[in-house]
Order: sequence, then structure tokens, then C-alpha cells
Amino acid sequence: MPSVRDKTIISAFSQVLREARTKRGYSQEQLAYEAGVDRTFISMLETGKRQPTLSVIFALAVALNQRPEEIIAATQKLSQLPR
Repeated sequence: MPSVRDKTIISAFSQVLREARTKRGYSQEQLAYEAGVDRTFISMLETGKRQPTLSVIFALAVALNQRPEEIIAATQKLSQLPR
């Protein structure tokens, strides 16, 4: 069972977020604005220094024009956690 601060999951989420942001053509500042969070928070998410809450995942998904479950599934796949 993964821990609350599982580095593999945090790293996978960071990579998924960064890739989704760049694929969309957003800067960290643009994504932060669209999601209603601070730009430094996006940076901390992308470097694994912070973890998002569920509501932040939903806000990021809307800003990235994705479904929250797509972000979670991509993170799960990248971290190679069992379903």
C-alpha cells in the first residue's frame, strides 16, 4: 500500500501535470490563472514539493480541458501502481 507521501506517485503526478500543461501550450502562469491557484503552487506541484488536494485536481483538469480521472489514470499508469 502506498504511503501518503509516496515519492513514486508524487513524481508521476508531477510529470503528468507538466506534460499536460506543455501539450496545452500553457505556461505555469497561464495554468495557475485558469485553475485559480498561484503560479508558485504549480511550480511546486511540478517539482514534487507539494501535493494537490482533490479540489485542486478538479480545477487543474478543467483548466487543462481534461477529466480528473484522466489525470489520475495517467498518474497511476506512470507510477505503475496496481489498479
